Amino acid sequence: MPDDTSKMFAPLSADELTAATASGTVAKGNGKVPIIPVPPGAPPLQFKHPKYGEPSRTWPYHDADGCLLGYAARFDFTADDGTPDKDVMPLTFCDLGDGRRGWRSKALPSPRPLYRLPELLALPDALVIVVEGEKKADRVPELFPGCVGTCTAGGAKAAKLSDLSALGSRRVVIWPDQDAAGAVFADDVARLATEAGAASVAVVQVPADWPVSWDIADEPPPGVTVDMLRAMIDGAVPWQPPADNPQDAADVARDWPFRMVPAGVEKRIERTDRDTGDIRVEWKWFCSPLEIAADTRDTDGEAWGRLLRVTDRDGRIKEWAMPMAMLAGDGTAYRERLLSLGLILSPGRFARDALHEYISTARPGDKARCVHRIGWKSKDFVLTNNTFGDESHG
Repeated sequence: MPDDTSKMFAPLSADELTAATASGTVAKGNGKVPIIPVPPGAPPLQFKHPKYGEPSRTWPYHDADGCLLGYAARFDFTADDGTPDKDVMPLTFCDLGDGRRGWRSKALPSPRPLYRLPELLALPDALVIVVEGEKKADRVPELFPGCVGTCTAGGAKAAKLSDLSALGSRRVVIWPDQDAAGAVFADDVARLATEAGAASVAVVQVPADWPVSWDIADEPPPGVTVDMLRAMIDGAVPWQPPADNPQDAADVARDWPFRMVPAGVEKRIERTDRDTGDIRVEWKWFCSPLEIAADTRDTDGEAWGRLLRVTDRDGRIKEWAMPMAMLAGDGTAYRERLLSLGLILSPGRFARDALHEYISTARPGDKARCVHRIGWKSKDFVLTNNTFGDESHG
């Protein structure tokens, strides 16, 4: 019988490539065209990152018939600051042109399948728990027997590129990571699952005092048992679509690119992969703890400012009512004052710009009245460290 292997791995013809692209079978870009599914007889996955080396772990993606489509691969490395870091990227078997084929870093064309799709389809009555990432999805059946874990490909920002039709008529619970990106992911997946016809969609409410970015692949916080985690599944809150014009405080807080962590303040950075179009979210530290406690203004509703709380290196908290007018210049004056109070500011332009944006765009929930001297102000008597009277005047 003749050997057809050479024909199997021959480049696609012009007509085949046009038809495949139109049907979503392949995706164009940078001379790497994913062959979907991976053809029989293709070599096993072999890929070495030019900087990080071999992947530390891989997760296969399959279509509804169980055919291999590609992988998500994790690369562990040490960041420039000496801390451990990771990167997760898609790997697909690609037509490279000129008769060449091989495994490359290239995303699956959209719509992408859900992770562990064949297992999800094989258990039609199981509760589906959607998480951020393959490692977490693998933990679901270990922590929650009888449930199926899955995730969308490409990270928290790329849920819209996945096909969630397999969630139709299913009971779905979303378990987001404990961070701002997780909140966005939960809303995106909940909306897409609802549009796909899910029987029910609920979101686990992770306690706000749990470690930032905690997820179910991590060890539970001290005192938290697996039974408590299971109870959180039962207590997941049914998702409701947002109002027509949801510009309330919660929406502003969700989109605000800053967060307070024990080490200080971080800014969210979103980087788009040129090959895949996926958006990777990173958090970059720029200063020690700095709380924007309240808006300030005088009795005439002028001289607006920010009440700032700095925690110095001795752990002491110091307050300063900074005039907003100080933001009009290059920021040197207010940075000098904050540094004198004990703030630690990362060197460089990024930290200066991030601090400026953090102070100027904050939306504190409280307001405070500033006065120039002690004495009676309306119905209140103001001292340097106390106020007597009707506190409702704020």
